[in-house]
Amino acid sequence: MTMYQLQHHIHHRFGRLATRYPGLVRWLAERLTTEHFRGLPLTVLAGLLIVNVMVLSEIAENLVNAESMVQVDLGFTHWLFQGRSTLISQMLYALTWLGSAYVTIGLALIGSLVLYHQKKGRNIVILWILMAGVGLFVQVGKRTFIRNRPTEVAYYTESGYSFPSGHSATAMTLYGLLSYWLVRGRRRIRNRWLVGISAVGLILVVGFSRIYLGVHFLSDVLGGYLLGTCWLIVGIVLTEWQRTTHTANVT
Repeated sequence: MTMYQLQHHIHHRFGRLATRYPGLVRWLAERLTTEHFRGLPLTVLAGLLIVNVMVLSEIAENLVNAESMVQVDLGFTHWLFQGRSTLISQMLYALTWLGSAYVTIGLALIGSLVLYHQKKGRNIVILWILMAGVGLFVQVGKRTFIRNRPTEVAYYTESGYSFPSGHSATAMTLYGLLSYWLVRGRRRIRNRWLVGISAVGLILVVGFSRIYLGVHFLSDVLGGYLLGTCWLIVGIVLTEWQRTTHTANVT
């Protein structure tokens, strides 16, 4: 079959489908259009959210049932412990607080004041929905899996259960959302790259510090990242949805 014949065949089949199921085809076309956020952008974000939930579920299941993941966690933790440096530990101990509840809530309050000054009340609501949501899900996860921390290699004492990492989840959600808002509101490409790279670097440093300092396992941090990404996607969807609604009301 030639390319022309293949294209003609696809067009013919699609035409028959459109004739028999016009509502379904119209719905699919709306999901794939790039003309507005509720089309392809929302479809992609929904797909990413589903994938994140599936991978997080797989990690959680393997954490409970698979000995292989436990061995990977223990091996990676002890490998970092054997090469631990006092200077690096002190640096990461300072940086790890950027994912703590005290710092993230403080930054969220400062962000809320800035948003209030900019008359972006809806963004304030979105910010605190995400902060409350990720915090709640972290606590549910910890009390569900009841995983002990690697206390034998811990650089300092940390309370609570280990999975998922609250620092990693909160950092992904908060810094990811704030950087998205900054990038979305700036026109200079160079500044956009700077903000994006800085946010990614900060998120990675917070997560790595939790493993290096021996207060979390690798899978704890990965689980926190996936959980935080889920809430970040929710925040992006809510942001774009309210932006679209506001634009429609103005016009």
